[in-house]
Amino acid sequence: MVYVGMDVSSKSFVVHAIDERKRLVWRGEVAATPSGLKRALRESGEGPKLVVFEAGNQMKWIARELGRRKEVTRHIVHPNEVKWISQSSGKTDKVDARKLAELARGDLLPRKVHVVEGHIRELRELVGARHTLQSKRVALLNTVRAYLKQEGHRLPEKFFQRRDWHQALGKLGVSAVTQQIIETFKTSIDALQQSEAALTRQLVAIKDERITQLESIPSIGALTARVVLGALDDARRFDNKKCAAKYGALTPSIYQSGDVVHLGRINRDGRQEVRRVLLQCAHTLARMKSAGARPLRAFYERVARRRGKKIAIVALARKLLTTAYGVLKSGTFYDPAKLVAQHA
Repeated sequence: MVYVGMDVSSKSFVVHAIDERKRLVWRGEVAATPSGLKRALRESGEGPKLVVFEAGNQMKWIARELGRRKEVTRHIVHPNEVKWISQSSGKTDKVDARKLAELARGDLLPRKVHVVEGHIRELRELVGARHTLQSKRVALLNTVRAYLKQEGHRLPEKFFQRRDWHQALGKLGVSAVTQQIIETFKTSIDALQQSEAALTRQLVAIKDERITQLESIPSIGALTARVVLGALDDARRFDNKKCAAKYGALTPSIYQSGDVVHLGRINRDGRQEVRRVLLQCAHTLARMKSAGARPLRAFYERVARRRGKKIAIVALARKLLTTAYGVLKSGTFYDPAKLVAQHA
């Protein structure tokens, strides 16, 4: 077995390959292209190889190229799992590649990143692209608010949710320059909204029987179900529901030293898109009165009485995620009776 550590950057890959006796097989730098990757594998010698690299914006094509080779086992690590490499002194690309190779040889690598394919990959990419458009649109709307504030106008919180917000803005008394700026921004905002709607239509057009199971959970609709499925995919890859909650960025940070244990703020080292949509669902669920929603709402109310509504909303979002995990793992529809039994 040859252990190949690879430090990936936009321009080149720095490679360090060692054998089972820790002897250097090859080290060098190749272009960040499929041909460069093939050269690195060729220079690393014959026989089976374990190739290790950190997840990044080139992960998709690198994983695809490596997956086509029978002699190669790929192991993609999350950057947060090997922070000590980036935070250590004397950090260079060559050192990073060597450390990854030596971790692989010593069987000390953290759990590999789950690489998704097919329609699950499409879900993730569409969700990411939609969020990018949404963020830019919200940024423009906030800029419009700022310009109007300089003119002495403070817009209500939900002003841009009105259907007639274009006309309402036109009725405000502002200077000619500000009016021209706002009209230009309107065009961009409308274009972003149309593009966002087009991606949403593509998202909801993707079918999977597991989506129907997730939609049986109160407050989880077509879009949220697809975001959660795109993130979790195969629920059996998680050891338990706590691991699933951590993956969804909905667990508290923990500090422990001896007998002292402190739970801090919610740890955001996870899939932020899951956290965002489930927090929105939690706000909706806290007001629902249907029979199916009753056990989840009762959970929210118990936490709210002890810890306050803000903490209770986050706890409810986590409860929704662990419920979704249970539904996906069992392959069944949501059953409120099971939640009632857990708290009986």
